[in-house]
Amino acid sequence: MDTRRTLIELRTMVVFSARKLILNRRWILVLAVAVLVGGLMGYSATLEVDHLSYASDLLNLLFLTFFLPIFALIYGASMIRNEIDDRSIVQVITSPMDRRASFIGYFLALTIVLSLMIIITAIVGWSSYFIVAGISLDAVDLLLPYLLVLVLGSVAYSSIFLTSGVILRQPIYLGLFYIFIWEGFVGSIPGAIADMTVRHQLQVIAAHWIEYGDISYVTGDALVSAMALVVLTMVMVLIGAFAFREKEIS
Repeated sequence: MDTRRTLIELRTMVVFSARKLILNRRWILVLAVAVLVGGLMGYSATLEVDHLSYASDLLNLLFLTFFLPIFALIYGASMIRNEIDDRSIVQVITSPMDRRASFIGYFLALTIVLSLMIIITAIVGWSSYFIVAGISLDAVDLLLPYLLVLVLGSVAYSSIFLTSGVILRQPIYLGLFYIFIWEGFVGSIPGAIADMTVRHQLQVIAAHWIEYGDISYVTGDALVSAMALVVLTMVMVLIGAFAFREKEIS
């Protein structure tokens, strides 16, 4: 009976939090990014290039490298932190639901909404490119692995930035450091240190399915990378859940 009640409460929490994210005015930003990506990739399709390889490079650069972590940071780092700052978190922490379960509800809602946003944006960019270049089965085979990897990335990045929003008062700074310094600069240095980024693990998994573009040359064991992301996500969610339970909110 308690398990059933917890599941009902968790579902309610997920729906409530997802609705708040979807109705947030930041959707204007997502719309603007979709238009920008669509225009950029549509123009790129007019160039005299190997279209499958070039489209793969654009999807890798625009989404795996940039927009996925940026969207995760914008939504994840502020999701709980904003509710703490504006006191709307009170209705969550005063409910009979365990705070750890509430955090998991936040995490699931963030993952669902972030995955939806990044998938829609990627499909807009892919469609703009291949409507000009010509849609083929190979083009579809290129898109599907990227969408799957973007969902995996949404899960991993959500766990990192949502947890940082609970632990830190200004999580945005750590997030920017991680995206632009650690993944952007340190992650580009040759050697084993580059393996210690979410982006690299996602690219290893993508390279297992994708035969076009620079990403196809990324080496590594896709299963090991997938396991690394699962472990990272579980650890970050556990840290976030217990931090949220212990956090003093006045």
